Amino acid sequence: MDILRAILDGIAIAAIFNGAAAALVLINPRYFFDSYPKAIQKAAPEQMTRQEKNINVILTVIITGVCFVYSIASLLHTGTVGFWNAFWMGYIQWSILNLGDFLLLDCLLFQGKYKNKIVIPGTEGHKDYEFNNWMKHLAVMEHFVAVPFLLIPIVSAVQALIVGLLGR
Repeated sequence: MDILRAILDGIAIAAIFNGAAAALVLINPRYFFDSYPKAIQKAAPEQMTRQEKNINVILTVIITGVCFVYSIASLLHTGTVGFWNAFWMGYIQWSILNLGDFLLLDCLLFQGKYKNKIVIPGTEGHKDYEFNNWMKHLAVMEHFVAVPFLLIPIVSAVQALIVGLLGR
């Protein structure tokens, strides 16, 4: 297991994921409407349209798919052998992406100088855009409970199985 490589790959997929997500949310925040706190979603005068949902699914599949393929390709390139080695390298990579998402998107983008550009139209001034509420109602539970203890282990296990099958 190459921990340094896992960290560097994690930084690379975090850059891909967060760069793409930040650019797209700045273009049109409604494409990621379902990623906002539930209270903001309910406060919006217009709910997410079918077209926006379709765009959201397509963008999510493309962005995470590119990160997933990159991660698998890197594991295959390093010659990682064994389920647990591939699993833990994947876990490190996806954990760095998750941490980058928290720091770059939730802390910097949504709470920084671009905050006004990512507001869902009609929800301006909503209390859940404030840092403490954003953290309490979305970011902490997502990035420190659900993703590291549920989503990342599943993705890492699938990735390790694929690497095991392709690496033979």
